[in-house]
Amino acid sequence: MHAIATKEEALTAGQFRNGQVTIAGTPYMPHTWQQVIFGYETLGAVHLYQKAIGLFLDMARIQFFYDVNKRMGRFMMDGILLSQGYLAINLPAKRQVEFNRLMLDFYQSNDKTAMTNFMLDCIDPRLVDIMAE
Repeated sequence: MHAIATKEEALTAGQFRNGQVTIAGTPYMPHTWQQVIFGYETLGAVHLYQKAIGLFLDMARIQFFYDVNKRMGRFMMDGILLSQGYLAINLPAKRQVEFNRLMLDFYQSNDKTAMTNFMLDCIDPRLVDIMAE
């Protein structure tokens, strides 16, 4: 799409930049080109995790069934992640009280931020390192 949108305008149409840029009229410095490449490569994973967690939270809050809504939401969340080759999110037993408190707050507010951050924090970084190898 970039190549089409910048036809005969861009120096490297359809390609990520490989140098620093500035934005006229502001002292803001955009990300380095290395950060841009890394960000693009990880954007899909971040978006997928947020989407999967969002589905879990929606299922838990909407209550599609008479019972087992959180569990079904977590099954769906992990199924989405695993089907795309990403790690499932494992809720450690020692964090169950924190999970329950955050869920009660979420039910009242419908603000997914704290629960999303909590769920992302439950991903074992040692496993992420292993998956990246």
